[in-house]
Amino acid sequence: MNQRTPLISVVIPTLNSSQYLSQTLESLKRQTYPNVEIIIVDNYSKDNTRQIAEKFGATVYLAGPERAAQDNYGIHKAKGEFVYLTGSDMIIDSDYIEQAVGKCLKEGYDAIYASVLSKEGGGFWERVKALERLSFIGSNLIEAARFFKKSVFMQLGGFDENLVGVEEDFQHRLDTSGYKTGRINAREVHLHEATTLTEVFKKSYYYGKFMPRYLKKHPLRGSRQLFPVRPSYICNIKIFAREPIYLLGFVVYKLIQYSGGSLGLITGFIKGHKKLDSTHKFLYGERKAS
Repeated sequence: MNQRTPLISVVIPTLNSSQYLSQTLESLKRQTYPNVEIIIVDNYSKDNTRQIAEKFGATVYLAGPERAAQDNYGIHKAKGEFVYLTGSDMIIDSDYIEQAVGKCLKEGYDAIYASVLSKEGGGFWERVKALERLSFIGSNLIEAARFFKKSVFMQLGGFDENLVGVEEDFQHRLDTSGYKTGRINAREVHLHEATTLTEVFKKSYYYGKFMPRYLKKHPLRGSRQLFPVRPSYICNIKIFAREPIYLLGFVVYKLIQYSGGSLGLITGFIKGHKKLDSTHKFLYGERKAS
């Protein structure tokens, strides 16, 4: 590793996140990189999220109403030269931060891509999502940097709080502003995936309502991301071919996902969107994991 060890600020937005937060924080405590601060930005949880965070020595702030606003708040409070954004339901490889810092310091990158996998096992729909995540590995269209220089984040004006899926918007601005994004082999493992098609539909509907604004900002990139047959599926067809039952499930999964997203998109065009509604509370409140 490079001899210089700048402070890294890990920022985690939370909302009723007690189910998985301990596992996330434990994985951060196991990092091989020595100079890390952990910042929790909690959206007024009703469970014991904040108590768990304090137990692990994290600095806790209260802010809302949405994840983008929480991220912006946490990054502004961050003292580190680099910022790493992660979720409250992630397990991070022990050398994740070390790899990311080394890549930036040694090769001059401003931001870092890393892939997300699903946890092993789980129910049928969780396994279907796990296959899709495998197909996304290495895709610069789908994946977005969540480790970056704080100075770059500030220069680009932070996250757009009128969007959901702000990482993709930020990646587009990184790319078009001439900043360099590198890639590491370390992974995050997502602990919570949708377990029912109802949850898939509701989540897609919620995200779909914000898509008109995203498409207005990034018409070409947004259109490519929305196209049902993504290049990553074609390039990784063997992943799906090895699991024919889950391949069939994947087709059903995407039909439900695009149905919800399309309805949300139409709603967004007609009515606009609100930052908080009952769908948001279902996704990030009642299920107790953000």
